[in-house]
Amino acid sequence: MHIRNKRIISLLSLLGLLFHLAACAPTDVRRALENQKPTVTLTDKKLSALDFERAELLFGFEVSSPNPVALSLAGLDYELKLAGRSFVSGSQQETMHLAASGKSRIDLPLSLAFSDIYQGLKEMHGKHEVPYELSTVLHIDVPLLGKLRFPVTTKGVLPLPRLPRVSLKGIQLERLSLSSATLSLKLQVENPNAFGLGLDRLRYALTVNGRRWVSADKRALGDIKAQQGNTLSLPLTLNFAEIGGGLYALLSANRSLDYRLSGSLDARSDNPLIGQFDMPFSSSGSTNLLR
Repeated sequence: MHIRNKRIISLLSLLGLLFHLAACAPTDVRRALENQKPTVTLTDKKLSALDFERAELLFGFEVSSPNPVALSLAGLDYELKLAGRSFVSGSQQETMHLAASGKSRIDLPLSLAFSDIYQGLKEMHGKHEVPYELSTVLHIDVPLLGKLRFPVTTKGVLPLPRLPRVSLKGIQLERLSLSSATLSLKLQVENPNAFGLGLDRLRYALTVNGRRWVSADKRALGDIKAQQGNTLSLPLTLNFAEIGGGLYALLSANRSLDYRLSGSLDARSDNPLIGQFDMPFSSSGSTNLLR
């Protein structure tokens, strides 16, 4: 019964409007119709989510209608440009009822993968942000005026975060005896971003010449400023009896070592949109023993 009453009220409002317009002169009719047109404004634009793989954008539009009858959103067209070049475009064809004599909100979510940005815009490599421009057209059905177009354009800047890098810089031999060796692993952590990082936890494993040398878990490793790198010196003691024969001879000789480094880094970002994250890493290659 409640829905039926609302429909009756809307119908009566529309009939009242029609009778009022019928009694007006042509110029007055046009003026009255123009006064009943809704207005569309962009009230919200934000990064709803951000990580090292993609950005989730949310744009909110407000339709304010003085019309005494409900209007209808017939569709929404959009085009997003990055660095002045068209990057993504499309249409939302879903219809939506808009409030009579009130305001309605319309959301446009967009998801962008950074790999697509770097592939499509080669000039963005090494950049920390990219300017964007969003052009939208809302199509709204208005009584007596038909389907009208309401264009809205907005501009902004999108951050381009990049994963930090963890690599083996070298292995320093501190002490060598017939039964054991004391070494220091030099791990390089590089932060290519325009924001700082805090290194909360590092889990890593190092295999050299096919033998597992260490598997460890370190915490509270300090901070890295924006666009800088830190070298972490991690102590390591090797017991020859546990690891196997031939290790003394290997460390005594001046030979290159084949290694594989893997693990995960727990860190936190100065950028509140990214916050804390867990990043796996893996690298391999050859290195000489530093003495």
